[in-house]
Amino acid sequence: MTKSLSISNKSVFILVIAGMIFPLVLQAQDNTLEAGLSGGYSYYNGDLVPGAPFVMPKPAFGGVVRYNFGDRWTAKITIIHTKITGDTTKSKPAVQGLNNFNSTINDLSVMGEFNFMKYSTGSKKYKFSPYITAGIGFFSFSTDTINNNVSGNLKSNNFAAIFGLGFKYSLSKRFGLSAEWCMHKTFTDKLDGQIGNSGTKDWFSIADVSVTYKIEFNKKKGCKDLQW
Repeated sequence: MTKSLSISNKSVFILVIAGMIFPLVLQAQDNTLEAGLSGGYSYYNGDLVPGAPFVMPKPAFGGVVRYNFGDRWTAKITIIHTKITGDTTKSKPAVQGLNNFNSTINDLSVMGEFNFMKYSTGSKKYKFSPYITAGIGFFSFSTDTINNNVSGNLKSNNFAAIFGLGFKYSLSKRFGLSAEWCMHKTFTDKLDGQIGNSGTKDWFSIADVSVTYKIEFNKKKGCKDLQW
């Protein structure tokens, strides 16, 4: 019971902090809000797949909300639902003595972005930019393991440190497109069901594309060369 309360408090804490920060900055001029959907693929690295990317990828989908502080900095919240899997016969290199697994993940992340170039959705002049992103995520997972036709299940929650890179492009006055690749370094070795085998923590990564719709808070017109 105590453990359940602790996990609940952690998730509530993230939502409360995000809820406190966003209203404080909504009144700032030249700031915009974007919301949309995302879709892509996820993959796992851990005991079965030590380092190779995109081994046995699985679909990932969710939503994203971005709050843009001008044309360089962005704060965002993402929600992702995905699965990861591992097969001892398909691992690179193949491994022995471990279990096959399938894990379902639901992730809530709070992150920041920095645009290397000036960017604004709806601008003709600043219509694209590469960017870097980093933050923290809280996720729940349910892992099924299979060994000699004997199955097991493990459910838990954990945090992850997130970092990645991406590219943004303004599609029109209101719509923006972004492609992103993020690595999630978790603080658990239980994600793949192989508890304590390597002494290292498990990772999962997500490569996806999102389309967002821009909402402006400051209605003043900017320079004409910045308008769509």
